[in-house]
Amino acid sequence: MTGRAGAREILPGAPEPFKASLAAAMTDDLPVPVEEVLDPRTAPVHFLPWLAVHDGVRLWFPNWSEARKRQVVSESLAANFEVGARAGAVRFLSYVDAMLVDAVSYPARFVMGRAVLGRTPIGHGPFLARYLVRIRTFKPPRAFVIGRSAGGRAFLKTPDRMQRNRVLAALRAAKSPETEYRVDLAHMRPLALSDAPPLDGTHYLGQFVPRSKL
Repeated sequence: MTGRAGAREILPGAPEPFKASLAAAMTDDLPVPVEEVLDPRTAPVHFLPWLAVHDGVRLWFPNWSEARKRQVVSESLAANFEVGARAGAVRFLSYVDAMLVDAVSYPARFVMGRAVLGRTPIGHGPFLARYLVRIRTFKPPRAFVIGRSAGGRAFLKTPDRMQRNRVLAALRAAKSPETEYRVDLAHMRPLALSDAPPLDGTHYLGQFVPRSKL
């Protein structure tokens, strides 16, 4: 006998058939590389959805890239600890290629310009947060845009809502049952004179610029 001794070889004397069979079963090598399969960095691609369920992943889209799927599974433990906190919203939004621009958490003592005064905000619960989220948006192809409305041949085309729906799914995954999130996806606003734009012809009134505050 070469190599490592099996359980059958260390049994004393002539073992009974049951003991011999049990010893043989205990020394068989498993055909599945368990450590490799349970590691999100080395698991087969088709095994990642099962591993996501095993590790308690809260957000999953089948058409994610392989790299994104491995990232989400690898960070599942840290992500679950951040549920209900702003850090959780930031992490889950990054999974859907969105960014948290600004946030207001209530109750807030004094919020200028947001219609909330005093020690207790009127009409806002104690576990409420408002989020300004930036996503990549698209207009219908070959659309003729006037202001914010689309006309021409693509007038009846509905813009793709997939990114918006994924942002909402990410925030649902990031919140705890006790919290409430209100999301604002209008991350652009018209340019105003108060922005003091340079008078070099690169800016014009009515131009849309990114928002940085709710």
